[in-house]
Amino acid sequence: MLPAEVTRSLSQQWPCRELQSRQLANLLGDESPSPSTVVVHGISATCKSTIVRAVLSALDVPHGIVRSSECITGRHLLTKILWSALEALDLKSEWETFGKGRCEHVSTLAVLLGQCLASRPGRKFVLVLDGIDKQREAPYTLLPALARLGEMIPSLSVVFILSTTPRPLFLHSAGVPHINFPLYTRVEAAKIILHLGAPATGLAEDVTSRLYPHFVYAIYDSLVGPTVASIPNFRSICERLWPQFVSPITDGQTPPGDIGEWDFARLLVKNRSMFRHQGESALVHHIVTDESSLPGNGTTKLPPAAVLAPSPLPTLPYFPTLILTSAYLASHIPQRLDTIFFSKFSSSSLSARNKRAHHRRRLKVLSQAQAEDARNGATASSSTPKKGKRTKTRITKNTLNNAFATSSATTSAAAAGITGPSTILTARPFPLERLVAIYHAVDPNPPSNPVRLAAMSDAIYAELATLRRLRLVVPAAGRDSGGRMGLGSGGLSSGNTSADAGEKWCVNVSGDWIGEMAKTVGVEVGEWLAGGLD
Repeated sequence: MLPAEVTRSLSQQWPCRELQSRQLANLLGDESPSPSTVVVHGISATCKSTIVRAVLSALDVPHGIVRSSECITGRHLLTKILWSALEALDLKSEWETFGKGRCEHVSTLAVLLGQCLASRPGRKFVLVLDGIDKQREAPYTLLPALARLGEMIPSLSVVFILSTTPRPLFLHSAGVPHINFPLYTRVEAAKIILHLGAPATGLAEDVTSRLYPHFVYAIYDSLVGPTVASIPNFRSICERLWPQFVSPITDGQTPPGDIGEWDFARLLVKNRSMFRHQGESALVHHIVTDESSLPGNGTTKLPPAAVLAPSPLPTLPYFPTLILTSAYLASHIPQRLDTIFFSKFSSSSLSARNKRAHHRRRLKVLSQAQAEDARNGATASSSTPKKGKRTKTRITKNTLNNAFATSSATTSAAAAGITGPSTILTARPFPLERLVAIYHAVDPNPPSNPVRLAAMSDAIYAELATLRRLRLVVPAAGRDSGGRMGLGSGGLSSGNTSADAGEKWCVNVSGDWIGEMAKTVGVEVGEWLAGGLD
């Protein structure tokens, strides 16, 4: 499809962005060579990502889109870039050939991307990095290093989507094309809303076409313009307030004065309080649904117990719930106990549901044996194993107590003068590798043949990024953040530092909520926590 045809087709669905779509179509089309790097910038809700995605789809150019908000570490970003290229080039089944799907450094990414594109010669490939300026803890050389990928690989073009205005020469290179997505003006925003049409209210078409444009401009001037709201918010406010605005007409009320029908001025005076109360509340986002907006409100009376009862806690889907449960266990179980609780070779791995009962039975037998030895006056030499005979490592209550007593969290709490059960269950920071290992150990529905499946780290890291935005999992304070990407001043230094070396995390939720949510996915937190053995 020619760039002019792309612009005409996209202008019907996304108006007021003809210039930007024409620029992208000419820069990224197959008819002409594309620049190695393109920068697309603008504030949020200016349709940057949507237009870029639509232009690439209309041009039928192989492309991969990576959202930086879904990447929680530098290594995760590089690995996700590699996987997006493999998926776009239909090489996902051959992931073991290209570094086994792992990428530690930008220099390694350049080599692997070159191999991927060399296997499909003849066409260009566009790599889109959405929100790359918001990448977490990225060094200042990350963007220049990623921009060098297009210079090293001839058939590759890298598109940076930024939500801020870039500073001059921020890529350490001159002549990089920049495409600006400015904020929608008053006329453009109203044109987009009017293009979508008015909500259905049962009014005649001529009445709607006469009143709705004035209503849209009034909403923009009173609510949307002063708050710099986005087009989706603008549309939701109009859809919410329009039925109430024309309710005097739909209810058959008589207009004031001698006029026989309602005009916009009289409707505006009639609904002047709506713009002050309900209009402002429409701009506030609520997590819990308002009781007044529930369907059937006012017709069904709730019992007093239901009114006084607290609202239920929000729930998460299956996969994020299992990841959050694994993070909670990683924070509240000392690392030295991982072999006891999560290893398949330990005595505690009979099954997840019988773990607690198994330990209690063993502890009961051991305690009875110790009590009997104490009553019989057994000496310490009697418990010494015979020479040449191997003794089994027994998981006793003293073993667990000693492990907890020497853990870092307990030591720091004891130094601060804190004692009691809270010391045992103090949340500890954990690395990402330990979270992935615990996830595979507590998964109630493991795959039948995990050897043939691809690594789950990318999916786990993406969900962990979402949990971080919800403040359910937060980075541990005081972690080492230096030298993660292995980038030098030239932009492509090899280095020997992992991308997320020293990265540790910690949960930010209570155990009661985690326990209730974990039961919905088939995991009993009490069976895994060492505190449940007492």
